[in-house]
Amino acid sequence: MENTNNNHHEGKSLSSAGRPKLAVGAIGKIAFTDMSGKLRGRASTRDAAGRLRRLEAFGASADEIERKLLRRATQLALKAGELTSASSLSELLEVWYDEIVLTREIRPQTVQMYRTKINRLTKWYEALALQELRAHRMQSLVNDLGRKVGRKEFRTLMSILRQVFRYAVRAELVAYSPMGALEQVRYESKKPVALSIEQVQVFRREFNAYVLEGERRSNRRQSQLVVDIILGVGGLRISEALAIRVGDVDFDRNTVNVNGTLVYLAGQPLERQPKLKTKGQERVVRLLPDGMGMRALRAAYESLAPEQRDANMPLVRRISTVGVETPWINPSIIGTHFDAVTKRPAVVEALAKTGLIVKQLTPHTLRRSVATVVSRASGDDAASALLGHSDSRTTRQSYIAPTVKVVDAAGLDDLFSFEENPRT
Repeated sequence: MENTNNNHHEGKSLSSAGRPKLAVGAIGKIAFTDMSGKLRGRASTRDAAGRLRRLEAFGASADEIERKLLRRATQLALKAGELTSASSLSELLEVWYDEIVLTREIRPQTVQMYRTKINRLTKWYEALALQELRAHRMQSLVNDLGRKVGRKEFRTLMSILRQVFRYAVRAELVAYSPMGALEQVRYESKKPVALSIEQVQVFRREFNAYVLEGERRSNRRQSQLVVDIILGVGGLRISEALAIRVGDVDFDRNTVNVNGTLVYLAGQPLERQPKLKTKGQERVVRLLPDGMGMRALRAAYESLAPEQRDANMPLVRRISTVGVETPWINPSIIGTHFDAVTKRPAVVEALAKTGLIVKQLTPHTLRRSVATVVSRASGDDAASALLGHSDSRTTRQSYIAPTVKVVDAAGLDDLFSFEENPRT
């Protein structure tokens, strides 16, 4: 239930009849909501242009949230011209986020990605002033980033920093972007992790046992179906598997149209987007009539009541629980049951045979496992097409586990051996 904080400062109330107009940089009355044990606060402010803006922050207490909201309001009140070379990198990141990211026509999950990466950069380098970040200091910063994160995140953070400093040049905060003078950076290159066929089989058997041990009407069975769909339909992302609608499957032709993504943003309802992660990834996947993928899709369909079989309804439907209205399954539900199975002794033992540990087994590991198996059998291009990648280099670098070269040394014995005549 939503409640409001009455301990706000003088002059923070919203503009209305008989009330003073909300000042630039001030916040209005804060509305608090308990989000499953995490407190969310929402309020309004006016930015440097006088526009009314909605703010949101999460925290453990009302005081913490109020501090965060006040800080955001202060940042929104800054004009680019009011930033100086003495301003911090975090202030520049926030102004860039508000002025550039929030005005772009991009997907909500992309906006959330920018927010997450900015938070990380702020956590690590908040105190650095722009005047410090000349080429030499910037080189040290990105070298440090290379040690902290893997290849994919490093590239994303570098892209953000390049965009931010281009903005800083346009705003005449710096004379030039230090990003253009950097030497090549060595970053942590993590090898893709994939399961062997035997490990996948063990995991699926244990998932089946886990389902049989649970209650009949639970999301355990739904989670098992999602695992089989991820594997059997060609290494789908979990968001793609959950977004499959009844009408996306042709049970006569044994095909699946992969064309949507289920989006979950904290504090917002689940939403199915009619597009995939990037353009050009929509694909129709042909399956064997009695293969794992089609069996899982049919089982999901057969579990639906007649009134639930509308073409636009989810194929894998959430088992109804009190207080939940949406039929779409939250990925966190799948994650809960997935994690439970990864901790079962048989799975732990199977992983250990190749040096893997429980935390390395995720739904995305299944996607990489499919890519690796297909690549071994049919080549990188086939694996890339199945996963929906436009460039096989992405598949090869981030999804296909490296092979261990096996060589035969048996012939060396004949080449190098000799008759030993030990002294007697």
